[in-house]
Amino acid sequence: MSNRAKTLLLLLVDIGILFLSLTIVISLRHGNLSEHYRLFSLIFPFWILMYFIEGLYTLRTYNPANLSISVLRGTVLSIIVSFIFIYLFPIQGDEVTPKTNLILTGLFALVLIYGWRTSFFKFFSGDRRLRETVLIGSPETLQMVTEEIERKPHLGYKIIATSGEIPLETKLIAIERNFANTELYQKIFSMLGSVEVMDLAAFAEKISGKIPIKAIDEAWFIEYCGHQESRSYDFLKLVIDKSVAILMLILLIPVALILIPILLVFHGRPIVFKQIRTGQNNKPFKLYKLRSMVVDAEKNGAQWAKPGDARVTKIGKFLRKTRLDELPQLINIIRGEMSLVGPRPERPEMIEKQLAPNIPFYNLRHLVKPGVTGWAQVTFRYGFSQEDSKEKLQYDLFYVKNRSIWLDILVVLKTIKTIITGAGQ
Repeated sequence: MSNRAKTLLLLLVDIGILFLSLTIVISLRHGNLSEHYRLFSLIFPFWILMYFIEGLYTLRTYNPANLSISVLRGTVLSIIVSFIFIYLFPIQGDEVTPKTNLILTGLFALVLIYGWRTSFFKFFSGDRRLRETVLIGSPETLQMVTEEIERKPHLGYKIIATSGEIPLETKLIAIERNFANTELYQKIFSMLGSVEVMDLAAFAEKISGKIPIKAIDEAWFIEYCGHQESRSYDFLKLVIDKSVAILMLILLIPVALILIPILLVFHGRPIVFKQIRTGQNNKPFKLYKLRSMVVDAEKNGAQWAKPGDARVTKIGKFLRKTRLDELPQLINIIRGEMSLVGPRPERPEMIEKQLAPNIPFYNLRHLVKPGVTGWAQVTFRYGFSQEDSKEKLQYDLFYVKNRSIWLDILVVLKTIKTIITGAGQ
């Protein structure tokens, strides 16, 4: 079964579980079932959205080890959002008593969805449902792919070899395009039709949401990134960026009226921090952020941020965790220098001295506009080193290759999770 079909199965069963939970609760409490169905049909889409934000429908990047906390947090957030909905749109009459039933439905759904997901992962991780897979490529790429498959057996693959030997039971061969072994290529070519063969970079992308830089070359960029995105996407993204930025600036005026005096009193000047960053096509621009560090944080020159960085103030920690420090970048979006979604803009001096010379293809992340948030930011942790930047580049390349309105929406939803959970840096 394909991952898309698995996702659809998860979605349909989750919807069924929500209505089953509601039915159980109303039956036990002898309520009006049809009236509750009518109301909860408006509420349950928010539950599905919360589960989506939790990543429960993105199998490629989801780690089953996080299942319990994901289902718990998704359900609690669903109940909270539902209460807000009921408060904004109060129900008249005595036939529907949603508040108590809402909590009880959530408890039943929590148990049932957790049990269903546990069974789902166990079923699709079973040996009989795994495809025997041979991987051929550089040690670094093989290690990355192997670790991803071991973490996510529900994706349906079982590695049976990582060398030139191809066992008889092989169902899939994923080989690096720049693997230098003509004899092996000829052998695999002769097996076309009886065994599925795919590019190792494409396989890694399919199971991880990132593109390993060791598995690609210049030809890969020409093939996948040498053309411009569709004009309709380009235009729609520009309209959405500017419209959302203007709307958010207007809506956030009350927040600014509260936040700015607090920052002036407890944080001092300057409130807004300006710094040169690298934008699309390596063009530098001035980025705006609310200052989260001490004033002389880089008096000795540019340096990497560190976990628990002493330069970050107490208020600065709050600003970073809630992403409030990013709000001035809405101005950068209106000016056309940034997008809502894209690779994180890096500093030119860090790129020139450390990143571009040591990380292959680093500057090609600048084929698109940098973003306030991005696929790498919501999928990988905050970068603290050159090695972290190399890892994040692989996610950035996935975004550059697959950018679309749908992917942008997914990133925005994952960003909401980051804000809610306080996982920002």
